[in-house]
Amino acid sequence: MKYKTGKSLILALLLLAVCLQVPRDLLFDNSLFRKIDVAGDEYVQQGLMRAASAFAMARTFNGVVSVFRESELQLEPGGIGVSLALGAALDPVNDLVERFSWVMLASLTSLGSQQFLIEITPFISTRIVLTGALFCLLLGVWLPETQGLRLGRIGSVLLLSAVVLRFGVPAMAYLNEQVYIVFLQDQHNESMEALAQTVAEMESQQYDSMAEGANPEELGVWDRARNLVNSTMDQGVRMLDVNSRIEAVKRASLDLIDRVVDLIVVFFLSAIALPLLFLWGIIRLSRLFFHFTLHH
Repeated sequence: MKYKTGKSLILALLLLAVCLQVPRDLLFDNSLFRKIDVAGDEYVQQGLMRAASAFAMARTFNGVVSVFRESELQLEPGGIGVSLALGAALDPVNDLVERFSWVMLASLTSLGSQQFLIEITPFISTRIVLTGALFCLLLGVWLPETQGLRLGRIGSVLLLSAVVLRFGVPAMAYLNEQVYIVFLQDQHNESMEALAQTVAEMESQQYDSMAEGANPEELGVWDRARNLVNSTMDQGVRMLDVNSRIEAVKRASLDLIDRVVDLIVVFFLSAIALPLLFLWGIIRLSRLFFHFTLHH
């Protein structure tokens, strides 16, 4: 009887502490717990910045390709053939970068969800799950043995679930960031640098639009004839230079394919696969720990 009374008193005090703000802040939302949440949020924020930067770079590349093609179409009448050749060179990598932007969007969604979980799980774990766990344990002390044992097990499961919810997501963010730093950071930095260099190189290869001259109606016959000859000669020179530019773009595109594939692997692992794997592992270990304590 004394054992039940003492256990009930402890559970009742804990339940009261969860329900009242001041003791709840001291016990369950103290500075140490907040530091854990802030650290987890910072890790997710770093991942968000990396993914946002890569997503912006991918969209910039798509824009550069579009502008590049439009500028080549100005080379008429041979511009159409040049644009077709350039399109054949750029289409594979452009399609790959488009798929890469989808991976980046999925990564941003995953990281944003993790950030939301870090913000909301303290409330859910403490005020809902932990409250339910303590209430079940308290009732289980005074109910008949069969019902009390059942409620005690439910309370134990809820108690362990509250701990996992409270610390699982920050722990997942920490583990994920450490794996990124050790195994993926160098690959990410090298690939992003190469992607930025390729975009800059392609921008330097773009043609400016042909400068508009004076209104032909305001020129004399001789001036119009001279402008036509000069325009034709300039067009020929530009057409001869296009082939070398296409070859340069082809070389940059081939190197870019490997870099984009590396980035896809990095962000798929760091933002999608590894967080799910770590979260599954934490839950699995918690279940094993619960079964071990329940049967011993």
